Amino acid sequence: MRLSAGGFEIEATSVGGVETCYQLPQLGVCLDIGRCPDGAERQGTLLLTHAHIDHAAGLAYYVSMRGLMGAPPPRVFCPASAHPALSTILEAWSTLQADTKRCDLVGVQPGDEIPLGKTAFARVFRSPHRISTVGYTLCTRVKKLRPDLAAEPQAAIADRARAGEVVTEEHITPQLCFPGDTLIDVLESEPTVTTSRVLLLECTFFGTKVTPERARRNGHIHIDQIAERAHMFANEVVVLTHFSRRYHREEIEAEVAEKLPAGLRDRLVLLFEG
Repeated sequence: MRLSAGGFEIEATSVGGVETCYQLPQLGVCLDIGRCPDGAERQGTLLLTHAHIDHAAGLAYYVSMRGLMGAPPPRVFCPASAHPALSTILEAWSTLQADTKRCDLVGVQPGDEIPLGKTAFARVFRSPHRISTVGYTLCTRVKKLRPDLAAEPQAAIADRARAGEVVTEEHITPQLCFPGDTLIDVLESEPTVTTSRVLLLECTFFGTKVTPERARRNGHIHIDQIAERAHMFANEVVVLTHFSRRYHREEIEAEVAEKLPAGLRDRLVLLFEG
């Protein structure tokens, strides 16, 4: 499914337990790799949230396809705790294929920053799930004139700068946040989840067959938990994703219409399969 949200063009697929991958061509970034859907190999940076197979199964294929197309080895970032096992998997596939295709596999910790361009970067944060998981907030960093100098003539500002005075200040804007598979607690533990322009948020379970308590035990989010916290979302666009295949589209749409307030529904995108 192709999405346009907050200035991003996103090629998105996310089905709970099956596959999750978001391609952001303007940044050359994939968020998780799923089974490496078409086009993912054209993105030179992969940000893996965790190593569950529906999010990471296509890693070796992604690296191989980059090599076959003559592209530079990709940069792949993953939770530091997953780095040894993922390295072993990549080495095993390299041995089986009798090739030397490589990637730059880097383990990350919460608080790390990953450069994505002149003004763009990804900030890593902890995301609560059943296994070690990190989320990524894609941000822009720009310098703007200090507000207290706004009324000064350009010549005076230039004089200040030549004299060594810092006349600008840094502005960081969270543009897109992706916590990966997570618990509802992430809304409170990571501020950019609710303040980024675009939020890609999993909502795996609906209805009464799977309760919010069971969703928590499984490391996921239930629609009721989002409804209880609807007032927290300050995002321009909230994309709900990772729906379990046990639900039909009509069931999901009915639950959203019944349980979420209009103020949130108006900013909502539901990511369906296909």
